[in-house]
Amino acid sequence: MPEEPMRKDATPLPCIAVESLTGCAGELLVILENLDKLLPFVRVSSFPFAQSKNDDGPVDIAFVEGSVSQPHDLEKLRNIRAKSRWLVAVGNCAVWGCVQGGACAKCKVTDMLEAVYGKSSEIQVLEAKPLDAYVPVDVKLSGCPINTTQFLSVTASILKDHLPYITHKPVCLECKLRENACILIEKNLPCLGPVTAAGCGALCPSMGAACYGCWGPCQSPQMDAMATILTEKGYDAMEVINRLKTFGAPDHLFERMSSETGREA
Repeated sequence: MPEEPMRKDATPLPCIAVESLTGCAGELLVILENLDKLLPFVRVSSFPFAQSKNDDGPVDIAFVEGSVSQPHDLEKLRNIRAKSRWLVAVGNCAVWGCVQGGACAKCKVTDMLEAVYGKSSEIQVLEAKPLDAYVPVDVKLSGCPINTTQFLSVTASILKDHLPYITHKPVCLECKLRENACILIEKNLPCLGPVTAAGCGALCPSMGAACYGCWGPCQSPQMDAMATILTEKGYDAMEVINRLKTFGAPDHLFERMSSETGREA
């Protein structure tokens, strides 16, 4: 039986698990690509995406990507929560529900299932929701996929038993730091940077493209003001709402907007 990895003081290394629900595995790839930086400090007890031998026992930190979209996702998530000291939602699917969550906000999941598979389908699905819709989540790390630097910083804080600091300021802050011209004002593109959480380094605006909100909403996003600006620039109000909902922004953020546009958000 192999020896358990130890620290220099002969105490066991913290155990981590990297698990997936319904998602594209983008976060798993980011974690895998940076695993060499973590291995001196942790023991990976479970990472089905990267290794065939996995331990189902208790862990110090569980990183979970993907939304809860199927009954077995929910069962798996509850088991992970029960065995983990820290549960970290990684990526927009886990934090906001992402694209599949946005789709479920527009129509019933049962209607979508019937349209694709017919009335006789035996496939079991749930309305796609983020992890915190079902279990307590200790840390939420947005991104599509997550940012490497942010992931390593968050992990380092947790390993010290500190609640990590994660900025919830808008992407506009990162644009200013990179001295970008404003895509929204100068190019009249439908940039969602003012209502989207920072963390990506303003990647799209730095390349001359409009931010499309893949990091999820920033703290206290002014959705109504965002809609007003975009409609003044000639964009349809419902198109604006649909763009904002693409990555799973929750309905309550749009209540004021829908009352002002006179249309259901």
